[in-house]
Amino acid sequence: MRSKKREREQKIEEGDENESIEADRESFLQAFEKPTQIYRYLRTRHLASPLYLQRNLSFMKHRRSVTNAKRKTCKVESILKTAEAKRKEPVSGRPHLQCMNLVFSGFFNEQVPLDTNEVEVEAILMKICHKKRKDASSPVIQTSLGKVRVTVNPSSDVDSSDTASPSLNVSPEAFTQNNGHSVKSYVLHLSVTCHLRHSIPNGICNGDLMDPEEPHPKKRKNGRTSISLDDRDDLIVYGSELVVYDRRKCCQLTEGDYQLVLQELGSKSPPKKQGTWETVLNGKAVGPFEVFNRCPTLKFSLSWKDVSSSSNTTSGSEVLNAYSEFNNAQYSYQPHFDNISGYLSVPSINGLKAENQTTPRKKTQVVYQFLYNNNTRQQTDAREDMCCPWCSINCDNLYSLLKHLRLSHARFNFVYVPHSKGAKIDVSINERYDGSYVGNPQDLNSHIGYAFSRKGPVRRTPVTHVIVYRPVRMSRSLSEFLELETDNQYNRQLVQGHNRLYYHTATTLPLKPQEIDFDSEDESYPPWLKQKTTNMIDEFTDVNEGEKELMKLWNLHIMKHGHIADCQIPSACNTFVEEHGHYLIEKNLCRNFLLHMMNLFDFSLIKPEVVHRAVWQLEMLKEEIGLD
Repeated sequence: MRSKKREREQKIEEGDENESIEADRESFLQAFEKPTQIYRYLRTRHLASPLYLQRNLSFMKHRRSVTNAKRKTCKVESILKTAEAKRKEPVSGRPHLQCMNLVFSGFFNEQVPLDTNEVEVEAILMKICHKKRKDASSPVIQTSLGKVRVTVNPSSDVDSSDTASPSLNVSPEAFTQNNGHSVKSYVLHLSVTCHLRHSIPNGICNGDLMDPEEPHPKKRKNGRTSISLDDRDDLIVYGSELVVYDRRKCCQLTEGDYQLVLQELGSKSPPKKQGTWETVLNGKAVGPFEVFNRCPTLKFSLSWKDVSSSSNTTSGSEVLNAYSEFNNAQYSYQPHFDNISGYLSVPSINGLKAENQTTPRKKTQVVYQFLYNNNTRQQTDAREDMCCPWCSINCDNLYSLLKHLRLSHARFNFVYVPHSKGAKIDVSINERYDGSYVGNPQDLNSHIGYAFSRKGPVRRTPVTHVIVYRPVRMSRSLSEFLELETDNQYNRQLVQGHNRLYYHTATTLPLKPQEIDFDSEDESYPPWLKQKTTNMIDEFTDVNEGEKELMKLWNLHIMKHGHIADCQIPSACNTFVEEHGHYLIEKNLCRNFLLHMMNLFDFSLIKPEVVHRAVWQLEMLKEEIGLD
């Protein structure tokens, strides 16, 4: 019996332990759940409307695409000198540049007569510039690259090595910006001019221009006939376009052999069809490829060659590809055209070595270990990226990651623990985190409607605190993350005061920041209230003008000094004579003032001594002025 009882007690104890473990785990998840949800929400809000840019932080300098090292020494006068020096720099001192070489194989068109042996091919480079504000369309600058004579329908039996194929060399100077326009893309336009001679009708001898039996053509006013030898040749121009550099400054024409489909210029092009899938069965012709059999084509080979290779040919010289030039990572899709000299920029040799480097760089593995009640509750897998788990910001290195975690996620404690395979970061709840509101108190209570509610960026308040705090910046070291932050290391509010929202005493409206220096108790004498009091007295009709003028002065005097009790009326009478005595004598309002004093005496507000004193003060003022 005792053994069964002990077994029951052990089971009860095990059940209690399991329940306590589950409860402890639930409390651990709840403790980390709320801060995680808050930081996930802040991440989404920061993506939509960022409060600051990460690249402006001192520990995030790697996110900056432009360095500010030259700002201290930069001067306005040096800009012109630098531009002139680049322009006067000789070509020999420039880096290796690339030129585009076009070698034409032939022009193929079955409709060309057999007596036509050659056609004229012209290459035109079109620079499509960015449209300015007043331009109706994008300006296009055309530059002729040259003309060559190309063989028509050459046979494959002829050895191309025996005959020199016509070629065109396009120098890098052609890819420049003209007239201050910012070039958007470069397009190569190839046009083929073909002369088709009419067949001579029967009955016309050699040397005769026309049939003698036919009537003579009508003469024009200038004496020339409407038919000439040139009119018997049909001039047909075919053309097509190829994009050299697109809007992203990426080279679209790589080295290789091209077969360009030409279209007669001036004719209406058929409507474009949408791309569809074609099934090839038993040698069935594919529709999209039939255009090469129906339309005239121009075959040529394209290559990119170094400028220096044309003069000095070396066996070990390596031709740089234009595509890699415009897509080099260190330029990050920036325009690669020299605005002044017009030469293309070429990446350095060190950059090419970095691209071709086969040895992988050693990456630091980071492990996050979550602690609760000084016990390890959960541990993540090792990660090689330096991205923040809460806001997914790439910090690039371990120091920037730890600095970002402590400054941006202060609800947690982060401690760096060195590890043989990388780094381990202990994460715990920060019990000393102060979550009180430290923003603008005007945003807490808004007394305005929806039409003027705050939505998006607004004008800042006129009150601005200028803080200049530049301590000696410590060197970057991971040792500062080995221990928890102390109380003096926590981010505290540098500007104290103006954190509460105050209200006006009379109107209960919130005080604006620029009104804090003024006491709201002094607002019992506003201009609108003075004007309203004056208007109300003017509306009386059973009193004369003297009484109206006196009561205006008296009411405004009581409002100004804030006299609200009966015991303050005697002092109000004395101060009234001191401030407005000269005005009463000038406007001849002394008798009206005396009647007003008698009314106050009748209502037991003042004593006879106050009346005598007020009259005596007026008499003294009259003697000073010189009135009897």
